[in-house]
Amino acid sequence: MEPLDEFLPYAQSCLKHPAERARLEALLTLWVGKWRGKHRILDPSRSHHGAFLHFNQLMNGKWVQAFTFVATRREGVCLRGPDPDRSRKSHKFRHNPLDAAPLDALFEAWSLHPEARPAGHAVEFFLEETPDDVWAACLAEALAQLGA
Repeated sequence: MEPLDEFLPYAQSCLKHPAERARLEALLTLWVGKWRGKHRILDPSRSHHGAFLHFNQLMNGKWVQAFTFVATRREGVCLRGPDPDRSRKSHKFRHNPLDAAPLDALFEAWSLHPEARPAGHAVEFFLEETPDDVWAACLAEALAQLGA
């Protein structure tokens, strides 16, 4: 769980309440635990904008960022996805284009939740605003749409 160990301390520092920090740890532990397989990897990163935990999947022979947990000091922690750049990536490889249909289906499924906020070609779920049953539903939808 090295990628989670890299992301979690910064993400927890973006939250004010200890209960939210514990909730975030439980939530991310579950998501990371379910994101297993030789065609899935986690990629943590940091910048002056915050910390990111990218959930990547091999689709049509290309690594695609399916969705990302984002932690910033100003906004807290949110889940952003599916990959907002999926339409560009579907045309990037002219000889072997990416089939973005699974990501589009995930976008449609996540958009139906009232807690989802529009974020360009993606949606965002903020930790403080999203109940645990919606987090569980989003994880189940991601695994179903992207192939468990």
